[in-house]
Amino acid sequence: MKKVTITLNENIWQWWKDNAWINLSQLAERELTRLKILEERVLGNCPKCGNDKLHFNGNTYICTKCGYKYN
Repeated sequence: MKKVTITLNENIWQWWKDNAWINLSQLAERELTRLKILEERVLGNCPKCGNDKLHFNGNTYICTKCGYKYN
């Protein structure tokens, strides 16, 4: 598993210290996954086959139906 460093402002840091039951690692991963899915949903249709489901592999967008790759 990869590690990252995040910076929190003082208000959020204090709120998290008061609510330490919240796992920041799981929260960040869940939120980033949600944003990735949302972005894939609003990208539009594949220019080759018209499929509206695209997958982002971190570098390019790939059509889930025909496999067409584009940026």
